[in-house]
Amino acid sequence: MKTIVFVADLFVDDYVGGAELTTEAIIDKCKAKYKIVKKNCKGLTKDFVLQNKDARFVICNFASLSDEKKILLCKNVNYQIVEYDYKFCKYRSQEKHYAIENTHCECVENNKGKINKIFYGYAKKIWFMSEKQKKIFIKNVRTIKEKNCHVLSSVFSDGDLKFLGSIKDNEKNQKYLILNSSSWIKNTKGCIQHAKDNNLSYELVQGLPYHEMLIKMSTSKGLIFKPLGGDTCPRIVIEAMMLGCQIEMNENVQHKDEQWFSNKEECYKYMSSRAKYFMENV
Repeated sequence: MKTIVFVADLFVDDYVGGAELTTEAIIDKCKAKYKIVKKNCKGLTKDFVLQNKDARFVICNFASLSDEKKILLCKNVNYQIVEYDYKFCKYRSQEKHYAIENTHCECVENNKGKINKIFYGYAKKIWFMSEKQKKIFIKNVRTIKEKNCHVLSSVFSDGDLKFLGSIKDNEKNQKYLILNSSSWIKNTKGCIQHAKDNNLSYELVQGLPYHEMLIKMSTSKGLIFKPLGGDTCPRIVIEAMMLGCQIEMNENVQHKDEQWFSNKEECYKYMSSRAKYFMENV
């Protein structure tokens, strides 16, 4: 049985976020075919990499991966990248970069950016969350070959899909949910203002265990989600669609115009295929 080493800043045991849930879902599916090893970026050593040169590496979020380790991986192993945001930018968002520095992002041209260009360029495959994200990367990171790019989208485990299916027809109240987040990109204040401007009854949600959050959403009329910059394939919006919620969103939800997101049935069908698609093509 071949080995896949998953490398990430955090896994679900460390933090339950959308990226970590997607990583865990693809790991769960791959367990049927591969031996799985998890390594946090900060715990990845030169000895480990050299001792596992025959393994396949999948690099997920890598903000804490040193430039030296990136070059080590480039030179020694077969690796793929699952890209959740925009790590060619130091803020992981071109819009956030502009908001903070009042200049357009040119991070790919500085020293760290050049290492990242090499790192993306040497990847055997890059898995993106949406078509828009893929196009932005190809435009900005010229070392990337389009033939090596795949759109994966957010990924759900079989268990979570089954759970979503079991609560999708719950009776709904008249409230819209707003994610109470300190993240700049999630734009909590803007979402609250949208609710007030449109006389929408709303409730802020924060810190609920994952399945409790899904139950809460299943009994709510809708979701207000208007990020300030490109959000590549926000999981909460997909969950809202599968649970039959009305969604107040903007163009920064980058998967919003993809065919699979046109209705609840297409969304559920597509999401049911993604983990297997990764396993068969990794």
